[in-house]
Amino acid sequence: MEIEDEEGCKVSYDLINLFQLMFLVICIASIFSYTIYSYKNLKHKAEENVTRNILIQWLGFIKKLLPEEYIIYEKYGLWIYVERFKIKMMF
Repeated sequence: MEIEDEEGCKVSYDLINLFQLMFLVICIASIFSYTIYSYKNLKHKAEENVTRNILIQWLGFIKKLLPEEYIIYEKYGLWIYVERFKIKMMF
């Protein structure tokens, strides 16, 4: 079925429906892609904040150590596990 607009052009319902369907698909795809982008961005920021907080606490721990405790900290290799944890949290 065809309709006639003000200028006398004939436009079919199929063409109008096709444009509406294309618009709907584009809207759904853009919402989906924006959701994925937001999720990845939020995940990256959360990991960055957690890593930063762990590093700040780790530096605070090192600053509070007495010289004797720091020697034990270095002697028994506790720093190896802290470094592994820090590197693991960065990725």
